[in-house]
Amino acid sequence: MTKALKIAGICGSLREGAYSRALIEAMADLLPEGSEYNDVDIASIPHYNQDLDTENGPLSVLNSRSLIAKSDAILITLPEFNHGIPGVLKNALDWLSRPAFTSCFTNKPVLFATIAPGPLGGVRAQAQMRETLSCMLCKMLPLPEIAVTFAAQKFPNGKLEDEATKKHLQTVLGSFLDQADLR
Repeated sequence: MTKALKIAGICGSLREGAYSRALIEAMADLLPEGSEYNDVDIASIPHYNQDLDTENGPLSVLNSRSLIAKSDAILITLPEFNHGIPGVLKNALDWLSRPAFTSCFTNKPVLFATIAPGPLGGVRAQAQMRETLSCMLCKMLPLPEIAVTFAAQKFPNGKLEDEATKKHLQTVLGSFLDQADLR
């Protein structure tokens, strides 16, 4: 019997119709039946300001931290901006990484995927993402990378239609859940 999972998702792009949004929706669709999937709304998170990072800090931050703390695992999708992660995503991760050493990410299994319209699939953002997540003390499991190339061809009309990509997502997501002991 499959355990009912609570999964938090973070899409690293705010653009309407973002490929990152389509990718995280495709990954959520591949979760085991009965899983509860919830998006973290990074658009509502203000620019990081340590003066505001208190017990009564911004409600959007407190809600995001709570959602992640209550989740069994976290999925993140992102585009590559100027060979790195989008500023809006880095800002959200800065808020969610606090307090240091005991944040809502501590010991949480995290799986991330990059996506781009070109032939590299956002791979240059992956090193920066891995570095940021490693200092947040989350569980980064040894898995094949997910770097979706030629996004427009694989996600026509905003839905994943490429069977090879779907199979790769299914395989890596399954390995992630197995290694994280979540099924």
